[in-house]
Amino acid sequence: MVPVRITPVYRDVLLSLEAAELGSPLWPAFYHMAYLPHRAYFDGLADTYGPLLMGQGGLPGIVTRLAPALRRALEPAPGYRMEERVRSVMDRIQPLLPGRMPHVWLATLFFAAPAATIAVGGRPAIALGMERFSPAPPPGPRYWYPPEAVEEMVPHEAAHVARMEALGLPPSPQHLTLLDMVMLEGTALLFTDLLLGRETLATFMDPDRLAWHRAHDAEAVAAAAREFHAGGLTVFARYFAADAPVSGYWVGYSLCRRYLDRHGAGAMQEMLCLPSEEILRRLG
Repeated sequence: MVPVRITPVYRDVLLSLEAAELGSPLWPAFYHMAYLPHRAYFDGLADTYGPLLMGQGGLPGIVTRLAPALRRALEPAPGYRMEERVRSVMDRIQPLLPGRMPHVWLATLFFAAPAATIAVGGRPAIALGMERFSPAPPPGPRYWYPPEAVEEMVPHEAAHVARMEALGLPPSPQHLTLLDMVMLEGTALLFTDLLLGRETLATFMDPDRLAWHRAHDAEAVAAAAREFHAGGLTVFARYFAADAPVSGYWVGYSLCRRYLDRHGAGAMQEMLCLPSEEILRRLG
């Protein structure tokens, strides 16, 4: 079994924020203690999501703006045993995942998401936003996640990495068509569902939106299909926001579920590496 690379970036981020709280200038502390040791990660994050995540102020701006909240949110993170949790999950999926095992960065996504696939050093990698985890998430709309939620998140992102590498897809949605976006999500959702033996779509959609899409499946898929060849960050935001009228998560899930219903669960690995247009063609 190939050892999994796990890099705990968040520990150095937290150290830099604690140093700033004790009187060190914030950006120099972050730059020397967090950015320089993990430059490939932060540069990859900026390249993948750019202004959509960081705004016009870039990394210095978002660090300055979010430092107090980021420090509070990361403070309990060393107690989550996240390295151990992630390694356990990756060991389970390694025999099922085509291609090389992805590098996992336990880092920060500046509250944008608890997990994402980004480009680091020219290769897709898994990033966990450790600030979005909580030992006791409050009830209500899902924003904070318990540490054990990585059981769903890591296989999902690992499936993204496998598909991106197999098909040469870039991690940034700014370079993807809507069709490739929804197929990335659909294949990742079904891969995770089969691994865990349960549906994981509720991680990405609130109950009301999920119920609406179940009742209007054909309508939702048809609406997205009219834009399948459009792409970029604007299209990504329109279909993958939490309140998207038509959810790209559902559309991908629906199409990929139909594929497995037709070809069987044993076709999962093949579908993971199958071009989006070919999946559509085989669905007819």
